Amino acid sequence: MKIVFSTDSTCDLPSHYIQEKNIAVLPLIVTLGTDEFYDGVNVQPDQLYDYFARTKEVPKTAGRGIEDFKEFFSELLEKYDMVIHCGIGAEMSVCYNNANMAAKELGCEDKIKIVDSSALSASTGLVILSGIKAYEEGATVEEILSNMRHTAKNLQTSFVPDKLDYIYRSGRCSRFSFSMASLLKIKPRLEVVNGKLINTGKEIGPFKNVIIKYIDTILKKYDHPRRDLAFLVHSKVDENLLQYVLDYVESKGIFDRVETSLAGSVISSHCGDGTIGLLYVNDGEKLEN
Repeated sequence: MKIVFSTDSTCDLPSHYIQEKNIAVLPLIVTLGTDEFYDGVNVQPDQLYDYFARTKEVPKTAGRGIEDFKEFFSELLEKYDMVIHCGIGAEMSVCYNNANMAAKELGCEDKIKIVDSSALSASTGLVILSGIKAYEEGATVEEILSNMRHTAKNLQTSFVPDKLDYIYRSGRCSRFSFSMASLLKIKPRLEVVNGKLINTGKEIGPFKNVIIKYIDTILKKYDHPRRDLAFLVHSKVDENLLQYVLDYVESKGIFDRVETSLAGSVISSHCGDGTIGLLYVNDGEKLEN
């Protein structure tokens, strides 16, 4: 059986995975003022940052409708026997429900399987890669889906933004909180918990120091990492800082491979530039203290 794995543009997988694993990607929508764009197709993160710098308006984002998913899936089924789709989590977007409705309206629920990542960014990518690995090893469809759902339940997805400009301008924090955080150099730790992105703590100080504290906190809190792969996802973080953090994570000797990934336009629209996060699957062996 020829199976194709698909996702949306929030998965933030490095391009070599998309190409090597033949992953189909449905771009989500980014709106700058009155102009509408497709994430990764005709808009890139730098355009968002330039737009925000000029207008102080936060870009708007949107999922794709049922008809969009129907067209997307129909084209894939012309070449493949089955589509296994995993995009941004159901609690964060209409995409999950719309994908399911599209499969139902096409009468192809036996050929289109939708998996809820309960996450976003490269964590969704980790779910997809786990499914592809199972497929390549000869697993049945049910085994592939079970593998992906298990991975989705054990994701560690978190980020720390350097600046709160985008969060403040989008109305997700008050002027007072924004002013105090800027004054005291408070950086919130944002984690996906039960499918929702929430603030679970904070660090204070220069961003370079904060990121190291964040890495240590996350590895201590989620101390059963799957060691084969972790992603260091960022939105235009300074190259020297990114390398410093990458070296620090690799020096821990926990992961066989740590890859950096640049956040796409939809994710960057919500966090702005200067955000970084360590993402991995947390169902491995416990770390030694």
